[in-house]
Order: sequence, then C-alpha cells, then structure tokens
Amino acid sequence: MKIQKNDNIFPLTRIIALIVTPFLLLAFYILYLHPETSGERFAWEIKPDIMAAFMGAGYMAGAYFFINIIIGRTWHRVAAIFPAITAFTISMLLATIIHWERFDIRHLPFQAWLILYILSPFLISGLWFYNRQTDPRDLQVGDILVPNMLRIVIRVIGAALALTSIAGFVIPNLLIQTWPWELTPLTARVVSGWVSLVGFGSLYAATQQRWSSWRIVFETIGIWEILILLGGFIYIQDLKTGWFNWLFVIILLQLISLVILYFNIETRRSNNLQRTK
Repeated sequence: MKIQKNDNIFPLTRIIALIVTPFLLLAFYILYLHPETSGERFAWEIKPDIMAAFMGAGYMAGAYFFINIIIGRTWHRVAAIFPAITAFTISMLLATIIHWERFDIRHLPFQAWLILYILSPFLISGLWFYNRQTDPRDLQVGDILVPNMLRIVIRVIGAALALTSIAGFVIPNLLIQTWPWELTPLTARVVSGWVSLVGFGSLYAATQQRWSSWRIVFETIGIWEILILLGGFIYIQDLKTGWFNWLFVIILLQLISLVILYFNIETRRSNNLQRTK
C-alpha cells in the first residue's frame, strides 16, 4: 500500500507515545522530586541526588516531546528527535549489560527498565522509518528556512557532543575525573547516554532545513536545561565546587543562546506568516 505524503502522525506512533509518557512523568517525579526513594521506586539506587535530578530532568523533557506526538498534527515537527532517542536507548541498554551486577533482576522497577530499554531501540527506530515516509519535505505556508550558518554551528556542536558521549562511555574515568558531582562507572556511562541524546539529535536536526523541524527540538532541550540548572540549586550540596561550575556555566550560556535564537527565528516566522496572508 502506497503511503500518502500528508505529513500525518500514524495512530501507532501516537499510541506508543501515549504508553511511554506516563512512565517518563513517573520517572521525573521519583528522580527529580524524591531522589532519596530511587532505590525503592526506580531501577536502582542513584547517588548523589543531583545525578537522579539530572536524569529526572531529561525524562520530563522527554515527556514533553512525546506529548507533542500525542497532540501534534504533523510528523516532520517531531521526527528529528527519534534518531537521538534511538542512540540514547542503545547506550542505556549497553550500560545495563556492562554493569549487570549493579542491578537486582527481582526488583520490579528494574524489570520495567530492562524491558523498556530492550524494546525501545527497535521500536523507536522502527517508528521513525515507518512514519517518515509521510513527510512531503516541502516548506509549509508561513514556515522559514534555518540559516545555513546556524545549521553548520549546530552540526559542529552535535559532532563534539556525540564524540564526547562515545569517549565518556568507552572510558568513563574521563567523566569521573571532571564531572561536577561524584560519578561511578555506571553513572558516567548513563551521563554519556544523555549527552548522546543531545549530540546525535543536534546532528540530525542540522540536516533539516525547515524551522518547523527544529522548534520542538529547541523547546525540549530548553526544558531539560532549565530543570538541570534548577536542580543544581535544589541539590547544591552534591556539587563538588558549588553551582558555579564549568558544566552549569556551559548549560546556562547554551540556554541563553537557545532562547535568543528561538525568539529571533519565531519573530521572523511570524512576520513571514503575516506577509503570506
């Protein structure tokens, strides 16, 4: 059967998003708001609390993304994050296998974690290949093109983050020695997985010319970064050198740049839409 180029989000994609979203919100609630309960309620006990909050912030950003799949009307607006999630879920599965001794297979939350990360790499990549066929790849009314220079910058940043995530995963001591809070080999590889999410997501987004393909990516990263920065204040006792450290400074500068770019391009898009009416 020939698939129409109508940019629709298939019902199966929405159903999967609807199933995943409550788990992401629950993970945020446990890890970000009650990290001291991670040993009982999550796949394993995560220490220090700022590490749990870092992950919880990512899960909340993920929930925002999947909610946009549930309520969204066009596929291409959410497509860019799928390859990033695939890279992330693969890294989580590999970290679990490498550090199998750290987990308790009898623990129900870990069983849910294991099933999720065994299925997700195949499920997410499959949905992406399946649903991307609906993308007509044309410029919609009122949409604008992302400046080439910005795409080049994002590609360079994405490549740097992707390489960092690979290096940190293969040699976790690289992160353990420099990260602002205490890491173990397991949590260093988990951090690398989260970095890969942004890195590979940026690389794929940089291949997209339409601003509408970038918008939700910017919003998702922005939510994650805001929550990380707030988590630094909430769990400041876990930071080796306090809130003002190299990681939080980079995130803050990146967040400021992201907000400026977002509103600048949105203003241009709005003006372009007005001219087309």
